[in-house]
Amino acid sequence: MCPQDKAFLQDLKARGVTITAFDRIYFEDPYYDGKAWTTKTFEAGGTTNGNEINIIQSPSGANNASTLFHEGTHTAQPNNVPWREQEYDAYVKEDQWRISHGLPPHHPDFRTPAGKTNDKAIRAFVDKEYPGVTVKSAGKPPESIKGKDETTGNTIVRRADGTTYTRKPKKGDSFPGDSKEEPPGGRKIDMNQLQCP
Repeated sequence: MCPQDKAFLQDLKARGVTITAFDRIYFEDPYYDGKAWTTKTFEAGGTTNGNEINIIQSPSGANNASTLFHEGTHTAQPNNVPWREQEYDAYVKEDQWRISHGLPPHHPDFRTPAGKTNDKAIRAFVDKEYPGVTVKSAGKPPESIKGKDETTGNTIVRRADGTTYTRKPKKGDSFPGDSKEEPPGGRKIDMNQLQCP
């Protein structure tokens, strides 16, 4: 990350961001397969909760740096921005960061033939891969899956204005489950080691 990201690393430390490294971070997300609720495993590269970053420690320094940049971007985003928009923003900024560092895209579709960040492909990726991020609603702002009613099995949907309603589940409905990390507790990263000369 050095020397280009000196200010970025200093900002993380100044805001009290902490980093814990893991070998694996994944979610067992509730998922409706068209017949019944089941689970779908979502492998994460990292997670952010407030100023706490969890990352997968990779043998690749470039992957570690790009994950740190992506998750560090999340720590500076306003809390009132919908999760979908936070992910769009973080992936776009991560790919722009990768371009500036001469690295390949996070996903091949994230780059246009001209070598620019492909915002439309990033949005499609987030909408497809992330649980409950977007529910298409004709002529209305996108809605998101909040959960399921444990009594009826119906899907709980959150409208763009924050109100919710329930409906019969549809194939592909999903929402985030609890995260699981290996090894438990992870390895704390010494923030004093994350600095540029």
